[in-house]
Amino acid sequence: MLQVITLPNCEPCRIHSDIKLVLPENITIDGSQWHYLVYIPWDNKYLDWVPEEYKDFFKFVLPNLKVRTTDVHTAKSISFLKDFQKNFANEKINWRVVALSLILHDCGWSQLTQQEIASSLGVKGLKLSPEAMMPKQTHAIKGQELAKRLLSEYQFDPPITIAEQDLILKSVLYHDKPQEVAGANLPLEVQILVDLDHIWSFTHENFWQDIVRKGVKPEEYLQNLQADLDSYFVTDFGKKLAQELLSKRATEI
Repeated sequence: MLQVITLPNCEPCRIHSDIKLVLPENITIDGSQWHYLVYIPWDNKYLDWVPEEYKDFFKFVLPNLKVRTTDVHTAKSISFLKDFQKNFANEKINWRVVALSLILHDCGWSQLTQQEIASSLGVKGLKLSPEAMMPKQTHAIKGQELAKRLLSEYQFDPPITIAEQDLILKSVLYHDKPQEVAGANLPLEVQILVDLDHIWSFTHENFWQDIVRKGVKPEEYLQNLQADLDSYFVTDFGKKLAQELLSKRATEI
């Protein structure tokens, strides 16, 4: 089933009818930018995507994920955790660090203004414009600060170590810098966090949401994602999984 929506350029466009989009209350930015703020509203059914052992912490962080579809995004991304665990089964990886980093990585968006959020989405693909770069950097810095506080407030069993906390905070800071992460040869935990975060762009939910948010036709957005895919991921497995998801989006189109 499809629904017809109107893109910012006033052209009609069909998106899948299961994608429910709403606008936040009390919008403070110019009406010409409202489309950047549409989001998929949270529903507790999305908790089914979160592994049982991390649900309590996810719900603890959830109030700080209520902008920019960050809540749905984080739940969807962590649903791919088992795929990465299976692929990297022979590697020594602290998967709790990966999971906690993923849950926390975008909490910084809750500290930004509507204008900063809108500016971060003003691109037609994945490569950032100068206007989008600044809020992206800011949300990572503020996210690291907030993540440190949330980690100190939550009662983990067993408690997280100083080394684990440091690696989580490093992951949060670098999660939107795939080329820097790859070039610096940072720990696999950081690399996998980057790819788990970025796989969201290729999912059914985000692809059709971004058609509206970014004001781009599905066919064009598919091409843009394909062009940016290789530089957007760190691991070969992340690239392979993204390519598989992109093929599914092509079928949906």
